[in-house]
Amino acid sequence: MLQTLERTNTFDARVLTADNAAALRTLTGPGGLPLLPCLHPALEEGQIVGDYAGQNELQAAAALLPLYAEDPLPTSLRAAGYGADGQGAVLTPPVLSEDYTKLRHFLRLALRWATERYASYHVWAVLPLDIERPDVCDDLCAQYLSAGLTLRGMRPMAGAAQMLIFSARGLAKWRDPLRRCTLTDPALPRVLERGYAAADFGWGKDGLELVLRPV
Repeated sequence: MLQTLERTNTFDARVLTADNAAALRTLTGPGGLPLLPCLHPALEEGQIVGDYAGQNELQAAAALLPLYAEDPLPTSLRAAGYGADGQGAVLTPPVLSEDYTKLRHFLRLALRWATERYASYHVWAVLPLDIERPDVCDDLCAQYLSAGLTLRGMRPMAGAAQMLIFSARGLAKWRDPLRRCTLTDPALPRVLERGYAAADFGWGKDGLELVLRPV
């Protein structure tokens, strides 16, 4: 999938409005966007970005919530110590059609748009870790990392084993990797809390391998 991404150039991302509500409901189903309480206020406030990617149907969508908003996701991140100053935005997990192959481009646009709109380099993204579907988690995590995000931490989350927390802020400096692990490694939360960051990745026999480097 990542190799396919390198060769694709059809890209038609835009901020969605209330006129796109029907297309968004078709894409997301009755559950809506993950971790977003209600679609319509976010649409009215221009907080949802989508990509048609040259197709007639909407191919991907994600919400960008201001960190100062009182939605559950920004509130939980602030409570965990991420973006406590209230600046920047948080990117919800994207919803995409099954055959969508341009996710990295979409995520990069969403990150750039969040940085420009909220005038801050604090842009956070989250991804619920689904132990029952490790292949999907591996793929989305790889897309997050290749789009320019860095894995900063893991926190408990209702309805999922863990919530992976990514940051758009790059590392201050690079050092040799000190450890490799998978998303399901029990030691990963402790390693992240000690100041490491998962800044690179590769594919091993057990799936996605995170390359941990000291900050």
